[in-house]
Parts: sequence; structure tokens; C-alpha cells
Amino acid sequence: MENKSIDPRALRVIAPCLGNRFSGINASLIAVLPEQARHISIATLGFHISKGIPRISFGQFWRHCRDGKYRIWHARRNIDMLAGLVLRNIFRFRLILLFTSVAQRRHSWITRFYYHRMDGLIAASSRAASFLDRDAVVIPHGVNTDVFYPPEDRDAAWTERGLKGKYGIGVFGRIRPQKGTGEFVDAMIRVLPRRPEWSVVLVGQTTEEYHSFERQLRAKIRKAGLEDRFHFTGFLKDSSDIPGWYRSLSVVVCPSRVEGYGLPCLEAMASGCPVVATRTGYWPELITEGVDGYLVPCEDTDALAGAIMKITEDPERVSRMGRQAQAKIAGRHRIQNEAESILQVYKKLLLKFAPEVTDNR
Repeated sequence: MENKSIDPRALRVIAPCLGNRFSGINASLIAVLPEQARHISIATLGFHISKGIPRISFGQFWRHCRDGKYRIWHARRNIDMLAGLVLRNIFRFRLILLFTSVAQRRHSWITRFYYHRMDGLIAASSRAASFLDRDAVVIPHGVNTDVFYPPEDRDAAWTERGLKGKYGIGVFGRIRPQKGTGEFVDAMIRVLPRRPEWSVVLVGQTTEEYHSFERQLRAKIRKAGLEDRFHFTGFLKDSSDIPGWYRSLSVVVCPSRVEGYGLPCLEAMASGCPVVATRTGYWPELITEGVDGYLVPCEDTDALAGAIMKITEDPERVSRMGRQAQAKIAGRHRIQNEAESILQVYKKLLLKFAPEVTDNR
């Protein structure tokens, strides 16, 4: 169905989302695009896009965007870059190709082939930029602080959940080994007997291929006699429940074995939660050790348990670290900061390729 509220002919930017599954790339796009739309005519095109996000259909794009006007094609995946190259070089759409990279590893030859044919590059972190052999503008992802913010009364928010203890500690993301869920559960099995006022929440779904993994985790918890202190939310049908869970918890753990960027860490800090995170993604660039969180090596259960023991030993310090975390996000990592920085890249590209354009909206 066509989106009648958007005139495709007026668009200056297309943000394709052509991946076959929902991922952090979708989440970051969905977060920033409404803020971008306040300043430039932009829409997404593709799959797994939330309601209310400016979008056009493939039919609209094909019918209305072959009018000779330059438009930015802002890719975030290989498939997005490939589509942009095909549309420009074979079907002669006038596209200015831009790619945002979050990967913190050496890129495959095909990714390098694609991004060397882009007109501009953005990296979501300094480390991601270091794996590109072309210059890139570093623009960290931001957080919508109108959605993720501290509660008025965290104790009351936790009490309303009806879970055991006075304080909650949790993780956000799918239940699977790559997300470090196993290390987190093992660490909490060690920690909870020494922290009787704390309980654990795992916020996220378990897809079918990892059901056996979840059963193994539950078996460990049951063997330790801690079933009443672990809560699995499962899939949350209403995504608006997620900010509420952040406001209920006192500490958030981000234990991923590998992460491209890692929005949950920023969302937690924006919500006033200090974090314990592994040294992957953007987290080492974000967290100030002992001030707003702690960093540990990936796949190191001993270090993870030790950091959790340390951060949970003094509730007053947890609150203080949470306030410092929230202040950091509010000062430098709001979604408006990201959108404005990307807008400056758009303006430079449009000025280079279409200098006659004076109104970027």
C-alpha cells in the first residue's frame, strides 16, 4: 500500500532497508529517521520498518524517482550498496551513494568492492573507521531521550513488576550464545547468593533455533535453586514495553561476544542505568571505567561476575553512576546529535553533485 503522506518526487534522501531480518541496523535506522525527517525530505524503502516511519514502496520509487533529480541513497548493508550500484549504473537513476559502516573487523572483498564505489562513507565509531581503507566521517549512533529516560522513582518502577528483591539487573537482546547470554547467566548464578536483594531479568525473545539453548540455561538456574530470581520476558509484542523495563532495572549488563555497535548500552545509560559491558562494539569508546560502568573481556565469565559483584555492592554508588551515565548521553549522544551530523554529510554531497539545489527539504 502506498504511503499517501509522502510525495516521492520531493524526496532528497532514500534510506534503503533491504535485509531479510530485523537487526540492530533496522533499530538504528528507525531511531534516527524521524528526527532526520524534521530537517530533510527522507523516506525508507524496504522491510521490517515500524509503523509511523516515513517510507515509500518499491513501486513509488520506480515510478517517481527516475525524474533526473539527484537523490542520496544511504546504504547500511551490502545488499543496500549493491542495489544502489545497480540502480545507478544499469537503470540510470541519479543516485548519490553513501554507506554507513558499523563493523569492527576486516571487511570481506565484496564489501570493500562495494564501498570503494560509494560517494561517501560514515563510520559509527572510531574503531569501525579504522577497518575502512578510505576516509570516513565518524558519527556515533544516538538515543531518543524522549523515549529512554530515567524514572521518577526507580524503586517504585521495580516494585510494580512484582518480582523478588529490591533491585533488578538485566540484559536486553535475543537469547543466544553470541549475545553472551550464557556468560551472563553463569555469572549471575555466582553473584545472586551473595546479593540477596537482587533479581535478574532477561528481556528478549528466543528464536526457534535457540530453544534448546534456553532450556540449558533454565536447567542451570533450576539446579542452582534460583528459579524465583530469574525472569525471562520472552518476545515483547509491544516495543514500547522496552523503555519501561530499562526504567525498572538498576543495572544493565551488555555481555555480547561480538557487537557491531550496541544500542542497548546507550539506551540503558539514557535511562539512568550504569552498565557492565564487554569490550566490543562502541562500548569501549562510550563507557568511562568506574564512573558510569565497567568493561570486561568478551567471553570471560570470571571477569563478568567480578564486575557485577563490584557494581552491585553499594546501591548509592549505583544511583550515582546511573546519573553520570544519563548525563553523558544527554550531553553527547542524543538522537538529535546523530541526525544533525548526518545532515551535514548530506548537504556536502548534495552541494557537490547538485549545487543547484538550494532547499534540501
